[in-house]
Amino acid sequence: MLKVNDIRFESAEHVIQEIRNMNVKGGSPFGRAAAWAYKLACDQEVFSNREELQNRLDYLSSEMLELKPTMATIYNSKNLVYALLEANIDAEVLEIQEKISKLCQKIIDVSLEAVEKLGQFGGNIIQDGETVFMHSYSSALMSVFIHAAKQGKRFTVICTESRPLRESRLAAQILQSYQISVIYITDASAWEFMPKADYIMVGADTITFDGSVANKMGTALISKLAKMCNKKVFIASEIYKIDLRTKEGYQVRLERRTIEEMIQKGDFDSLDGIEVINQFFDLTPADDIHSIICEFGVIHPSTVGEYWGKLEKFIMEAAR
Repeated sequence: MLKVNDIRFESAEHVIQEIRNMNVKGGSPFGRAAAWAYKLACDQEVFSNREELQNRLDYLSSEMLELKPTMATIYNSKNLVYALLEANIDAEVLEIQEKISKLCQKIIDVSLEAVEKLGQFGGNIIQDGETVFMHSYSSALMSVFIHAAKQGKRFTVICTESRPLRESRLAAQILQSYQISVIYITDASAWEFMPKADYIMVGADTITFDGSVANKMGTALISKLAKMCNKKVFIASEIYKIDLRTKEGYQVRLERRTIEEMIQKGDFDSLDGIEVINQFFDLTPADDIHSIICEFGVIHPSTVGEYWGKLEKFIMEAAR
């Protein structure tokens, strides 16, 4: 029984189930969950040869990426595991399993350390008496607020619901537990309440190579409103959320979810002529972002790609 982000994963299949049930929340936890899926498969399952192992990894990868296509952290965990697989083409399958398990543990540890470190940097930004505007749930963002609270700072967070699933309820509960003052509002109230904030802080699910950010639907709109209100937008995110494919022109796939999350039986007599779209993520241009708060410090969005090589080398060294 292994624990990540308050979820106990019992097997690789259990990881898939928890992702499908929306019990894994936030880009960082998704990357760690992917690493756990690969690690648990290698620790618990028996493979007669390399081909069987490859087929199992392929299955886990396809399931996770189909469920959460916007999450670069899942792709990055997959990419590092497959790079290790290729680098050990002549090794015995049991040796490969052991190396993958060790690599995945490193991915998890580095991610947790990164969220802790960026929380310290972000906590330094927040000052006594300030009001911060946030949208949706992010474990990295929670780390920022928790560190600021632990420094003894008293501040207020304006927290949108984040429709349709209202993930911000979890954020509000966490903030409440640290005696952080919360103003909980509807998404549509953003324009009304933004002038009361000193700046905006949100998380990220994926960062493109140019510094743009994919996050929960509404983030791009809030960032545009922030620019009109002359408010800075900070993104709290570990560098592991960079989607390396965007460097080669790949466009981030912005997830859409089932319409049953938006409408209920009886809302309409008929859907004839009505197209219901549950767009779950949007893309905030780098130009609308002031800084990214990451484990390397508070950096300009255009510089995010410079840090990947160092991070990748550090992680991969664990499997040697």
